[in-house]
Amino acid sequence: MELSDAELAEVRELLELRAIQEVMLRYGRAVDRADADLMATIFWPEGVDNHGMYDGDAAGFFERALNARDDAGRARHHLIGAPRILSREGDQAKVETYFIFVGVYGAGPNDNLGTVEHDTIGFNSGRYRDLFEKRDGSWRVLKRLTVYDYALASAYEPAWDFFKIPPGINRGAIEPRDATYDTDW
Repeated sequence: MELSDAELAEVRELLELRAIQEVMLRYGRAVDRADADLMATIFWPEGVDNHGMYDGDAAGFFERALNARDDAGRARHHLIGAPRILSREGDQAKVETYFIFVGVYGAGPNDNLGTVEHDTIGFNSGRYRDLFEKRDGSWRVLKRLTVYDYALASAYEPAWDFFKIPPGINRGAIEPRDATYDTDW
């Protein structure tokens, strides 16, 4: 069975959407696992990112993300929704992607937050409003505005023992110590 021209056009659009979705999934992994190599695949070199607390070039945002991540019990987790292409003209696409973020911050000085009085867990949710651009067959973000729909912070009391989650590979870590970076699956 041959596909009609309309069906072929729809398949091409699905492939473009899938490529954009892959960029967004890499973004979540890159910032959550502090993976600098993966971060370099998200934005074009001249890309900009307005996250509210940071408004500047994307490289600077990722530098902040790397510097804010250490082994002092801090964690980050992004749940990335399915991207929706709102409009597309040629090699540019306006894309909205919902997200939920959870971060754990240890008490003490924090370069991004100031002094944190006690271990804190922060939640926020919103949407990435991205202008994507395709170059040489690859999609990346050219311009991002993060739109927040809610933000919440409260004291953090770890429940590892309650859930009987042992230390080690069962707990997330930064790259390369996270279990998903292990080549022996």
